[in-house]
Amino acid sequence: MRYIFILFSFLVFSTQIQAQDAWMSQLSPSLRHLYAVSFTDVNNGTACGLAGSIFRTTDGGKHWTEQTSGITERLQSISMTSNMSGTIVGRDGIILHTIDGGNKWELQQTPSKVQPLLATFFIDSLRGYASGWYGTIIVTADGGAHWKLQKCEVTTFLRSIYFANDSLGLIVGEKGTLLRTTNAGKNWTLVESETGQNLTGVCFLDSKIAIAVGDNGTIVRSTNGGLKWHCMENLERKNIRAVSFAGKTGTCVGEFGLILHSTDGGLTWKNETLKSGIHLLAVDQIDAEHITAVGLNGTILRKEVK
Repeated sequence: MRYIFILFSFLVFSTQIQAQDAWMSQLSPSLRHLYAVSFTDVNNGTACGLAGSIFRTTDGGKHWTEQTSGITERLQSISMTSNMSGTIVGRDGIILHTIDGGNKWELQQTPSKVQPLLATFFIDSLRGYASGWYGTIIVTADGGAHWKLQKCEVTTFLRSIYFANDSLGLIVGEKGTLLRTTNAGKNWTLVESETGQNLTGVCFLDSKIAIAVGDNGTIVRSTNGGLKWHCMENLERKNIRAVSFAGKTGTCVGEFGLILHSTDGGLTWKNETLKSGIHLLAVDQIDAEHITAVGLNGTILRKEVK
C-alpha cells in the first residue's frame, strides 16, 4: 500500500505541474536534490546535486541518465561551455571537469585549504571562475588544470557568478554582497546593491543590463553594467534561488514552487508559481521558448512555449 500511495502522490504532483502554464514534470533518475542545471542548446543539458549526483540529457529532458561522479559530496553549481566541456563545483572545494560530455568526470586540484565552493562560471572552455564560503574566489585560464586564488575584500558566502564578456563580471552573496570586476577578476570592487537581503543569483542580459535575486522576493536591476542597482517591485516574498535570461526573456525560481517570468528584460514579472509548492533551486532559460528548472527530491521541470 505504501508504494501505491507514493505512486499516486507522484501522479498528482505531476498533474498539478502539467496543468499550469505548460510546465511539465520530467522523470528524474533519483529523488536526490538538484542544485544546478546547465544547457548548451535545447537538447543537451546537465544537472547536479546531492551526494555527487550528475544527470545528463541529450533529448531535451525526455530521458535523463545518471553519470558517475566518483564522489559523494554535494555538488552546487555547473557551467557547461559546450556539449563536451563542463565544470562542476561543490562542498569541500570539490571541482570536477569533463571534456567528453560527462562520460568521465575528472577531479581537479584546487588551491590548498580552499573553502567549499557554491558557484562557477566559465567564459569558454579554458577561462573560468568559482566562488564559495568566506569570500573565496578562484580562477583558471587553462580549463582547470591550475586554479589560483583571487583577492577579495569580503568574508561573506558568495553564491553566484556571471560574466557579460571576457572582462566584466559580477558575484553576489550574503547580506546583499555584490562584487564587480572590469579586468577579468584581477580586482573585485564591492558595489552597493541597494539591499541587505542574501543574494543567491545573478546574470547579465547584455553588457549593460544585469539582474540579481535573493531572499524575500528580492530583485535588483542594473542598467549600467552593474555600477548602480535599483530594487524592483515584487509582491511575492518567497525566497528566490536562481535567475536566468536569454535576451530579454528570463525566469526566476525559488522556494514553495515560486516561478516568475519576464519578457521585457526584468522590468515586469508574471507569477507562474506552482500549486505543488516544491522548492526550486536552479533554472536555465535556454532560449526564449525553452526553460528547464530543477529542485528538491530530484524535481526536473520543462517549459516549452509553442
